[in-house]
Amino acid sequence: MTLIQTSQRSIAIIPAEQGHQRNQAITVRAVHNTQDSPMRRTLDAYGIDDTRGVLSQLNREKYHVLVKKNRSGSPDLTHGAYVSKQDEDGYGNFSWLNPKGLIKYQTKDVAVITFANKDQLAQLSDTYLETPLPDFLIKILNVEACPDTDLYRQNASLAEFISPIDLTQHGYLIRPNSPYSDEKLLDTYVNAPQTLKNSRHGIILCTYAIHPAIYSAFLAARHYQSGLGRLEASQQTSQRTIGDKTKLESLTSILSLKQEHLPQLEKLRLGTLQHLRDVYAVDEHDSTRMFFHFPVAEKTATLHLHTWVNKGDHPLNEPRSFDLDTIIAHLKTGEDIGDLVLSRNEGSYFLPVSDSIKDISGIPFKGLSDNALNLPL
Repeated sequence: MTLIQTSQRSIAIIPAEQGHQRNQAITVRAVHNTQDSPMRRTLDAYGIDDTRGVLSQLNREKYHVLVKKNRSGSPDLTHGAYVSKQDEDGYGNFSWLNPKGLIKYQTKDVAVITFANKDQLAQLSDTYLETPLPDFLIKILNVEACPDTDLYRQNASLAEFISPIDLTQHGYLIRPNSPYSDEKLLDTYVNAPQTLKNSRHGIILCTYAIHPAIYSAFLAARHYQSGLGRLEASQQTSQRTIGDKTKLESLTSILSLKQEHLPQLEKLRLGTLQHLRDVYAVDEHDSTRMFFHFPVAEKTATLHLHTWVNKGDHPLNEPRSFDLDTIIAHLKTGEDIGDLVLSRNEGSYFLPVSDSIKDISGIPFKGLSDNALNLPL
């Protein structure tokens, strides 16, 4: 290295082209700027590579990822990653994929589920109907002590109920997806939800369909009374039983959705956008996604909508994500949801090996395959 020794002088207002004349001790490092010009010599003097040519290539690949690596060059997934996706993210715009999602989806192998016909979809729907409501949802509806009810006690606006348009429809309970948030992040949801959209975490909500016959002390306190009956939400009551007693089928997955649900789905979409504006100050400049997963695990087999704002995603999560707008548009054609499911990747779905979905009785599990949908880390 060469030291250029000169007298001291403030550099705050000196043009960059004159920087090589500044009266400072400047360390000259080995850099790759080859063009001979005052600007290049200034960059050389400060050890700065002009990487504009490299940066211009960023969004030419489908995914560009920034991830922390250890000294040997191996990615450290425990820090998460910043992801930029071609044709969706603007130049230099990266969204954070949290460690839980990154570790779950960035795997060597995947489980392959392939549906060949609607009979297999009907069998899965029957399996879902035999499950009760998810345990955490039962606790919320009955106002039992749990992290979620404690969250809403601290900030009631975090949970909003979109009421059914009539007694043939389900309502929808919008809420933060608390299992994907640590204690510090949940504190932000409570005390400063408007700041989340500009944080690396973004906003993660999960909205569950609520059968109109379910009696809920939580909803009653919010001035909603069920009209079909006063069925208790409990682990002893299957969703099939709810449907048999009320003659209104419980919505367990996207397979339950039909044309008759269109008005409620459109109300759900508008209500979700309004909730995002009112509680989280989300506007048209933010990246908002609303989607359903399929297939789902038995323990979460009640129709639920994921809402993400300014949040990164993993390629493995995308094939089994059905956007709300896609569902609405498909139902408007008059076709069955099963047609949409069977046409996606020719009926094949790829899941992390750790996911319990592959173990559902009767599901068409075809074995393991190399994960072709990993991020380029």
